[in-house]
Amino acid sequence: MGKTVEFFFDFMSPPTYLAYTQLPGILERTGASMMMRPMYTIGLHQLTGNQSPIMVPNKGKWVGQDLARWVKRYGIAFVNNPHQPVKVVPSLRGALVAEEMGKYEAYIDRVFKAMWTEQANIGDPETLMTLVAEIGLDPEAVAQRMGEDGLKQKLMDNTQEAADRGAFGAPSFFVDGDLYWGQDRLEFVEEALGS
Repeated sequence: MGKTVEFFFDFMSPPTYLAYTQLPGILERTGASMMMRPMYTIGLHQLTGNQSPIMVPNKGKWVGQDLARWVKRYGIAFVNNPHQPVKVVPSLRGALVAEEMGKYEAYIDRVFKAMWTEQANIGDPETLMTLVAEIGLDPEAVAQRMGEDGLKQKLMDNTQEAADRGAFGAPSFFVDGDLYWGQDRLEFVEEALGS
């Protein structure tokens, strides 16, 4: 039986989407499995004293150029989302509800693609519920569960756990307890999974 990678993700992070597109190939090549864990990156930044690269003008400009290089290398569809920064917390809570309802992978795939290939405003409740319906879930039931305190706490707990384990941004990966950060560290993730 292969190893497991824990993938702490946030739909708002472009590098996380890039990593998401590459993980299936890594899992296939290594025989590994994956646990996907939604976290709120802004909350993680607050917990760890970090900030988004776009808050540093020169770094923000460089990150945009670097993303374009990786998109070309990976040969994937990707467009910047004009709605950034989106109100991402509801979509992250939605992932936890979809997991409970047996549509976790379908939900994550649909929301990532809507955000980074279709320029959808996933922070808009109507848009998010349309995506929910597209994967066969009842929008009313999902919306109700998303508002429950226990579900809200689960997202906060995931974010706190990521911080407690050393994460400071998205995407973050854990293999055998070791942290790997950034989509450009996937080679090391694959190496760890294959060892």
